[in-house]
Amino acid sequence: MDAISAATHSDPYFYYTRLRARGGLTYDCALRLWVASSAAAVAAVLDHPACQVRPSTEPIPQAIAGRPAGQLFGRLMRMNDGPRQSCPRAAIEPALQGLCTAGLETHLARWQPALVAPACAGDLQRWQFVLPVALLASLLGVPAGQCETLARRTGEFVACFSPLSDQPRLQAADRAALELDAQMQALVQAPQHSPLLRQILDRSGELAPADLRANLAGLLAQTHDACAGLVGNSLVALLAAPAMQQRLRQEPGLLGDWLLERQRLDPPVQNTRRFVTAPCTVHGVELQAGETILVLLAAANQDPALAAITGSNPAHQGFSFGAGTHRCPGRELALGIVQCLLHALLQGPGLDALALDWQYQASVNGRIPLFSDRGEAEQ
Repeated sequence: MDAISAATHSDPYFYYTRLRARGGLTYDCALRLWVASSAAAVAAVLDHPACQVRPSTEPIPQAIAGRPAGQLFGRLMRMNDGPRQSCPRAAIEPALQGLCTAGLETHLARWQPALVAPACAGDLQRWQFVLPVALLASLLGVPAGQCETLARRTGEFVACFSPLSDQPRLQAADRAALELDAQMQALVQAPQHSPLLRQILDRSGELAPADLRANLAGLLAQTHDACAGLVGNSLVALLAAPAMQQRLRQEPGLLGDWLLERQRLDPPVQNTRRFVTAPCTVHGVELQAGETILVLLAAANQDPALAAITGSNPAHQGFSFGAGTHRCPGRELALGIVQCLLHALLQGPGLDALALDWQYQASVNGRIPLFSDRGEAEQ
């Protein structure tokens, strides 16, 4: 195991503890990058202006540069620093913060009978990968009959973020990027807008139309992997703890705090990267322009010093959704969506009857369980 493969290991957390003991920010000669593993080191890297989200020499990954997926990628606020990050964020973040779990539950309830209890692993994957994005698409004003299709296109687009994607997946990502852009354009140009989209448009100011469309699609993309991992990792924990399942059924008011703890203990995004753009000193270490830092969010989440760094209860904080200027603006939205879906799963029939196996989706940074019906591999 190394600091990258740990993301999809069955239990990487003892390994992360060993990394933290080495000093928090250390150089990995085999991976040829710096590794930040302690809460203090991770906070320092994420807060430093010279540690940016893309290398200056490659603002768009080479594999998708000059392609439709790359054009959308290059406009995303999460993949930029400076005005191209701050301007879309100023338009979108306040609107997202206005959403509450109670409102999401009301919106989700209107989907009946679409929330059919899962009878097999394939059904469960719909709850994990499709419904969270479809719910957000609906909140943006996408017509009900198109939401799940758009969610699937979003899944095809986010494949371009992974260096593990092959050419067929990149070609599918190109098609999905064009479809997402067209759908966002239709939403913006519609004569009427949903309350969420109206709030975003009211704050968009002089934001370029293409940047606005890209970052509306980017909301769907960020929701896809974050919620798929949150739902999946929560289910892994619940399937191993039938007593906790029963308690959460009987006391659903506990679910929010339980989920906050799970996202810290087993986050869907295990690591992210920062690229040093100028000589600087971070956490007492001198870094040079062009160096790369692997930021182990999951390792920092379990650092005993976390509470001292974040200044609050570690069960309610952590770095699962980043920190600093690139902290995820949709943290509360993602947690709210997953809380609503988990509540529906726990209250419905069938979860106890599912016999499931799982393995983690191939990834260099995400921790997303892929469920299968037990014994399926042997058939």
